[in-house]
Order: sequence, then structure tokens, then C-alpha cells
Amino acid sequence: MIHPRYPLVTERLVLRPCTAEDLDDVWSYQRLPEVVEHMLAEPRTREQSRSSVEAMARERQAA
Repeated sequence: MIHPRYPLVTERLVLRPCTAEDLDDVWSYQRLPEVVEHMLAEPRTREQSRSSVEAMARERQAA
């Protein structure tokens, strides 16, 4: 498995592991029907997005 060194930085982008502090940003797109239709999902509530963020954060911890 690849374990990149974070953050990965380009001129226009900074990639880093997801944390609990990302909830507002994640919910801002996960609640939009026009976005989640491309993810084959339904818009999420804030609590559903919180669960999603927690799962993403655990993935990094398990790596």
C-alpha cells in the first residue's frame, strides 16, 4: 500500500487526511443533490456527513 507524505501540495491544491474539523466543508457538498447524483447517493444530513467524516478519518488512522 502507498503511504504518501502529507500534505501533498501543488500550485492550486493541498491534499491532506480528513479530520473532524472538515465536517462543515464535507457537508457543504454532500448535501447538494446536483453533486451527490454523480456519487450515486442521496443528499446527506449533517449527522450523516459527520459519520462520513469520521469514517474517512479512521481510514487514515488504520493505514
